[in-house]
Amino acid sequence: MCGNNEHTDSGSIRQSETSRRRFLTAAGAGSVGVLAGCASLASDEGDGETGGESDGASTGDGSGSQDFSGETLRVMVWSGNYADRFEETIKPMYEERTGGRLQVNRGWNEILAKIRSAPEDQPPFDVTITEGYFYLLGRNDDLFLPVRQENVPNLDGVIDYYTDFRTTEFGVPVDGAPTTLIYRNDLDFEPTTWADLAAPEAVNGNGIGIDKGFWWFPQHDAAVAMDEKDLAGEVYDGDLAMNVFDYMESEWNIQGWASSGEDIWQLFENGIIDHAQWYYEQTAYDIDDYENLSHTAPDRNSGFVNHWCPVRGTDKRRMAEDFLNFLLDADTQTRWSENSPTLFTNTDMEYATEKLDEDLPNNSDEAALIAWPEFDYINSNFDKFDQRISEMEASSN
Repeated sequence: MCGNNEHTDSGSIRQSETSRRRFLTAAGAGSVGVLAGCASLASDEGDGETGGESDGASTGDGSGSQDFSGETLRVMVWSGNYADRFEETIKPMYEERTGGRLQVNRGWNEILAKIRSAPEDQPPFDVTITEGYFYLLGRNDDLFLPVRQENVPNLDGVIDYYTDFRTTEFGVPVDGAPTTLIYRNDLDFEPTTWADLAAPEAVNGNGIGIDKGFWWFPQHDAAVAMDEKDLAGEVYDGDLAMNVFDYMESEWNIQGWASSGEDIWQLFENGIIDHAQWYYEQTAYDIDDYENLSHTAPDRNSGFVNHWCPVRGTDKRRMAEDFLNFLLDADTQTRWSENSPTLFTNTDMEYATEKLDEDLPNNSDEAALIAWPEFDYINSNFDKFDQRISEMEASSN
């Protein structure tokens, strides 16, 4: 989720006619951008595949991967530098291990729309990445095949928290990022918590930048700052939920409303903001390109996890599941960490640097300190939350 790609404008989320669930539409011209559903599988008997693909023979290297020589798996990943790093690391590793070929597709807000608009037996790709909200919407509209967990044994090595907090029936938790706090390091003020954005040094500065597209992340970080409930419990309390937005408006000097990482960096470059809420992975990857900026991951914050899902209608279901198993492998994630400063989920993976090991969760106790949004709730309260954030943006201009 953290490539240099533009977010979907949350104002373009509306209700699905088929499921009456919310779905995203693209903000940019020329993008279809509808993230909603298709018909469910009639049955999961056999492979549930439309083609005659073989199961693949074992590679014999102890990795658990199969031999898929001569076969191609089409994989959808986030656009931007996420895709660049994926192609530099994961693509060659998997191709060398299995003999198969990965066709890497890049996308963002149009991902689920492409599945929905394609014939059910001719999906546009075989595996897709999803963050929490996309994962909810895709499940609601039966866009994914169930994961046959006997074919993904590395799921047993995932930190328990990540297999418990969301279902793994249709996707496996592989990577993600907590939010992070970016600040100018020449101001003689180093914030370490989200509450510090309400300190005089921040309030009286140039301003704060936040993500306006996926506003539920700054919403949760603000609730953490309020500290009236455990973590972001204020968001889920009927008497306090709207107070979170009141807190953001009155206590945070929000002057920057960003739809991409590029927006955040430009806001700093233009002198509009001195502090920002953004995402650890992209920030850690990009920040050295900018002068006088640092970032810190507060001990308590929000964040997202990417679930990787086999797409309904694929005739490469077995290869797709092998790929999911590969992504969950501890060695895969350890090597991936060398060029991707992201959160990973295998208990035994090792982060490439001490800073990553310190900043990112290594176990269930540490993962539980992150306020992961509960998207069923966000979805059911979307209209009033989205309207309030839109009013805040309009009043700050």
